Amino acid sequence: MTRNLIVVSGYYGFDNLGDEAILEELIGELSEIAGRDQIVVLSNSPAGTSKNFGVASTNRWRLSEIAPVLRRAKLFISGGGGLFQDTSSASSVIYYAGLLCLAKALGTKTLIYAQGLGPLKRAVSKFCTRMAFNLADGITLRDGQSMEMLKSWGLSGDLTEDPVWLLKPSALPQSVAGQMADLKKEHKKLVALSLRQGGGFTAAHIGELAASLDKSLPADTAVVALPLQKSLDLPALDAFAEAFGALGRRCHKLSFEDLTLPSQWLNLIGTFDLVVGMRLHSLIMALSSGVPVVGIAYDPKVTRVLSQFDQPNLHYTKGESPEATKRQEEWLKVLSQALKESSTYGERASQGASRCKELACQNPLIIAKMLA
Repeated sequence: MTRNLIVVSGYYGFDNLGDEAILEELIGELSEIAGRDQIVVLSNSPAGTSKNFGVASTNRWRLSEIAPVLRRAKLFISGGGGLFQDTSSASSVIYYAGLLCLAKALGTKTLIYAQGLGPLKRAVSKFCTRMAFNLADGITLRDGQSMEMLKSWGLSGDLTEDPVWLLKPSALPQSVAGQMADLKKEHKKLVALSLRQGGGFTAAHIGELAASLDKSLPADTAVVALPLQKSLDLPALDAFAEAFGALGRRCHKLSFEDLTLPSQWLNLIGTFDLVVGMRLHSLIMALSSGVPVVGIAYDPKVTRVLSQFDQPNLHYTKGESPEATKRQEEWLKVLSQALKESSTYGERASQGASRCKELACQNPLIIAKMLA
């Protein structure tokens, strides 16, 4: 039996822009080494993945379909993203560790690709992760803290970066380009807003964010909602729009249905003057384009990027109602400084992005070496 396939596993097919962006870049890297007809993606939505990216796809939940594909694979790639974490449960860790073990059992070479480790709070999560990483033929991690954890286990790997740093923007559909052109005619500045449910960011926090943006943004500034994963983002963005509307301001909710590729979203995000965001890849896409950001760090991975790029952060206490006066003073100060010094923050973004892109260039080189 000929082993000529490359099987890719990750959080794909869940309508999460960040993970889909990783997949688009990874497929692009693999296409430089092998034909697209040799790539198989394990996806929650195989038909959608095949349509969007032009590769074969298999249902990630059907072991009866996955095993035969792995038997024909010369490389199994796990990643990228934050797959080995147990923020809500250990199920994610067990699933991805199980796939790595299955691939090895079937004689397939394995690569852990540009991942971020943790948080790992449960004993079973730590055990499964260490076991899977011990079995891997190659390991690349996207941040220093993950590398430190790996070293504490007595394992070695390569420090790279998130693959999305290498993603190239593609042309906007005319429908989206037209909407953005109309906004630019009517407003001096455009600010993108990325929110999501969870992370202890409560309705009270959303109300305070609306009040802070109302007071800090000039009247001729348009705020545009970015739903990067509709199921989790729209409820939070709708709550913000309602609170912002009650203050006499408008949060623009444009039609982005024609955006089918993450590279198009990258183009879109690059047209804004500032991005205020919770989602990691809303920030990465902005910074990659030299756009300054104000982050809302609901997760350590967001904190790391903001710190790395010396970009402002709207600090909050998870799950607790904010003290309105104190919170508003803090956030107003942060937002006002970000707007006043946007050119400085933009320069930092461009400089930091260049360094990240250099590190991310190692990812395709390591894949090529493993396939040689």
